[in-house]
Amino acid sequence: MAGRRKKSDKEPAPEAMTYADLAGASSAEPPLGVADSERKPHPSASGTQHLYRASVPQFLDDIEAGMLPGALETRFQVLEGEPPSEGELNSWKSSLPALAEVLRDERLRQSEIFVELWMPIKGRRCDALLTGRDLDDRPSAVVVELKQWTSVGKSPWREEVRVRNDSRSHPSAQVRDYVSFLRYYHSAFVKEGVRITGCVWLHGMDEPRSIALLRDPDAFGDLFREYPLFVKREQRRFADWLHSQLGHGEGTRAATLIATGRPQPSEKLLDMVVSTIHGEFEWRLLDVQRQAYLRILTAVEEGRANGTRTVVLVKGGPGTGKSVLAIQLLAHGASKHWRVVHATGSQAFQTNLQGKTLAFAAELHKKLQGVRFKKELPVDELFCTFADVAKAGAREASVLDLVVADEAHRLWDFRRLKFPNGTIRRLSETPMIEEVIRASRVTAFFLDDNQAVRAGEIGQSSVVREAAQRLGVRLVEMELDLQFRCGGSESYVRWVDALFGFRAQADLAWRDQGAYAFDLEPSVVRMDQRLRALRTQGYRCRIVAGYCWRWSVPLGQGQNNLVHDVKDKRFGEWSAPWIEKTGQGRKPLENQYYRWANEDDYYEQVGSIYSVQGFEFDHVGVIWGEDLVWRKDHWEADLSKNKDKTFKRDVRLSGEDPVDKLKNVYRVLLTRGMRGTHLFVLDAETRAHLQACLEGKQAIRVA
Repeated sequence: MAGRRKKSDKEPAPEAMTYADLAGASSAEPPLGVADSERKPHPSASGTQHLYRASVPQFLDDIEAGMLPGALETRFQVLEGEPPSEGELNSWKSSLPALAEVLRDERLRQSEIFVELWMPIKGRRCDALLTGRDLDDRPSAVVVELKQWTSVGKSPWREEVRVRNDSRSHPSAQVRDYVSFLRYYHSAFVKEGVRITGCVWLHGMDEPRSIALLRDPDAFGDLFREYPLFVKREQRRFADWLHSQLGHGEGTRAATLIATGRPQPSEKLLDMVVSTIHGEFEWRLLDVQRQAYLRILTAVEEGRANGTRTVVLVKGGPGTGKSVLAIQLLAHGASKHWRVVHATGSQAFQTNLQGKTLAFAAELHKKLQGVRFKKELPVDELFCTFADVAKAGAREASVLDLVVADEAHRLWDFRRLKFPNGTIRRLSETPMIEEVIRASRVTAFFLDDNQAVRAGEIGQSSVVREAAQRLGVRLVEMELDLQFRCGGSESYVRWVDALFGFRAQADLAWRDQGAYAFDLEPSVVRMDQRLRALRTQGYRCRIVAGYCWRWSVPLGQGQNNLVHDVKDKRFGEWSAPWIEKTGQGRKPLENQYYRWANEDDYYEQVGSIYSVQGFEFDHVGVIWGEDLVWRKDHWEADLSKNKDKTFKRDVRLSGEDPVDKLKNVYRVLLTRGMRGTHLFVLDAETRAHLQACLEGKQAIRVA
């Protein structure tokens, strides 16, 4: 039943979930029974969002009365802003009564239960969580994954089984990840010492071969022992196990700590790069993230053993953990001594990664490639560009084991040399993507179809698919739908996407719940004051803007010699310089992009789309210029207000619609915050449109 929406009881591939709790949206509330399940949480309430909480006896009464599915549906509508799927309702009607049969055991009557408890940080829910006390009299909790599966088959992918026509995570692996996220990112377990484990209840399964497969140690190791699974005829055994974990006292203490607890801060990518690559830190992956990770590892192992070649296409919107996954793959490859590189289309991101790893990356790269001298390397740097990989692929096929192609939406059509006057000379007549694929046994492309911001960037899902087909390379596709950024609120990202016409349905659940801090500021001065106040509280903040002001070279060394280009009479007394132009030849630690992203006094400089793409900060101030404006019922581009000469020239030469690219620009700027976005809009009609959309008074149309 678990932690994801379902369209039917056949449990199809996962859909995106709304997570709206990082800002404390939902439920520091007393136990919820049917009678109070319709209450709408106050936006300022703190705690862990859930659909239902009750004592086990109350839960049994509610199941007996047959009212629980309807109550869950009502509360789901309140919290998610839309009704649950038919499959979700069917799951509640089938799986919750099956769980109730187990909980009728007298030894469990002091326990409490949550139904549909949101995970911290990510947009997933566990089906049920039971609380009590263990043998040592400690507050204890058990995550219960409920499955209606009746049979499974073998899957070619690690930690997966085949369910009908779909390959799905082994349910014990799913539980393990839920337990891990709660253990590391929820205050009840991090600070209050609540003990946690988990299990699976396959209440409809009695097919011997399926049960044997799920419990096969050769296929799944100790996974099913650490997080046991119980099947149809094991109700008594399941009850005995629950009793051993939490049947030794009341569950109210643990349940209250969980209900009133808060998510703990997640680690920022740049802060953890070095530890990750050194093997001292491992990102905790969940659901599709872990599936993508393991499938890529499997493909590399097959390629090294058998010479097979694979393209893995991993799609995901802003903040879905594409770069986290890419860095973890690089780290794993390094630990296994694979010939691996990390390529990106973002110069700012590449520079930061190089700066963070300057002390060891060069030697590690030579070690992985098995060479003594830099001139022998197929690619000069461990953190490189797509052009570097493509050049290597043009010389020799499969010279690498794995290319982690991050920000792949920024791929160009062909390798080329670009001169300052805008003249372009092709360096190859073979499409760049084909050369990149040719370079490696496995190429993992991480991209967002709505994040290309320059004309000529062709990194779309369709381009990857077509290239793999032309080259006869196996293609594996995955789509990430979790949410690291934006307070963990997938709802907020959906609202942003609807604003720009990337989806038809606007979602305001994030606003109603206070899931993410978003302020449409009356002035830049007010926005700056708020951000400075947040900085005094220890939050990392930056201001970014549309490229609507000229970008001057510094008048001399130091921040005091930067020209305050970002200014307007409507800003009042406020003005600021763009990010410092240090020059392209600077070493990574001296480069403008590295210093702006990492040094806090660089708050005084305004970032652009080119300095912020791929990064996140706690709070981001956004100045929306007049190059993209709302007129009556549609978006328009006013390139006379845009000062990015290269952008305008490329748009003109390519014939691409500037509206599409500018919508992508502002979508990126509005989704850089971990906790909040503070927006000032220059154009009056555009600002009024944004206000109407925030209030739900304006229907958002797909462009």
